[in-house]
Amino acid sequence: MTVIIDGSEFVSTDEVAAQLGTTELKVLMLLRQKALCGEQIDGSWFVTAASLACYDADAAVPAIPSCRSICTSSGCGCR
Repeated sequence: MTVIIDGSEFVSTDEVAAQLGTTELKVLMLLRQKALCGEQIDGSWFVTAASLACYDADAAVPAIPSCRSICTSSGCGCR
């Protein structure tokens, strides 16, 4: 669903999720992290079309944190 408010186009989170190939929960997390811009309208979240057009999924991937302790595990990436 698309909504236009004050000349700005907003896209529903379910449409954004479909376009990005992810879930609505992930879209809400991206809104919270400010990777996407949006507003809550009548109790539902919408993403600005401009924000969606500029979104780069590859750039939004957080870096893998390194291990905070000295360990011998090869699975944590600290070595």
